[in-house]
Amino acid sequence: MNILDEYRRNARECQRMAENACNAADKASWLRLAASWLSMIRGEPNRAASDDQNGHGEFRQAWPKRSDKDSKASH
Repeated sequence: MNILDEYRRNARECQRMAENACNAADKASWLRLAASWLSMIRGEPNRAASDDQNGHGEFRQAWPKRSDKDSKASH
């Protein structure tokens, strides 16, 4: 599987989890996580060309920084 396809699959899974979330805070967290996966795709326009045959090219982008709101949501 291509790494970009894996990111898309992870984003879809996060969106599915958001649909099934029990409260608004959880839903918002899942949707932020989905957006993060999708932003990694947009941040790597030449990624597919640089992947090896197994689709596991070197990861060059950092995760988004956590906000104070994110850290308070779990408490």
